[in-house]
Amino acid sequence: MLDDPKHEIKGLHLPKGGCIRDQTFADNTALYLKGSTSNLNKAQVVLELFCLAFGAKVNWGKSEAIWASKEKKEWEWGQEVGLKWIPKGQGVRYLGIQIGFQLPTEANLEKLMLALKGKMIA
Repeated sequence: MLDDPKHEIKGLHLPKGGCIRDQTFADNTALYLKGSTSNLNKAQVVLELFCLAFGAKVNWGKSEAIWASKEKKEWEWGQEVGLKWIPKGQGVRYLGIQIGFQLPTEANLEKLMLALKGKMIA
C-alpha cells in the first residue's frame, strides 16, 4: 500500500537511482520517508487502513523516528501518538544493528567484532 502511486507517499531516493519506502522483517518495519508533515500524514493514513483491514495495531509508544537530513526539523510530527524522535548522533537498534543519523563510526563496531570473534572460536 505504501508503494501504491495513488497514495502519493514519497520515500527516500537512493544515490544510484531507485527509491525505498519500507523494509519489513517479521513484525519489525522500518519506514524511509521524506520528512514533511503532509507525507508523514499520508503514510499514517495508509498504516491505519492496513491495520483496520488486518486487525493489526501500530505501537506508537515503541516506535522511534530518526531525522536523517542536514536540514533542521522545525516540527514534532507524531508527538500526539507517542512517537519518539531520536537526536542526531544517537541511534536505535533495528534487527540488531544500531541505526541513526551521524552516528559515531564505532556504534556497530563492537557488536561486529564480538560476532567475528564468536565465529573464529566456533
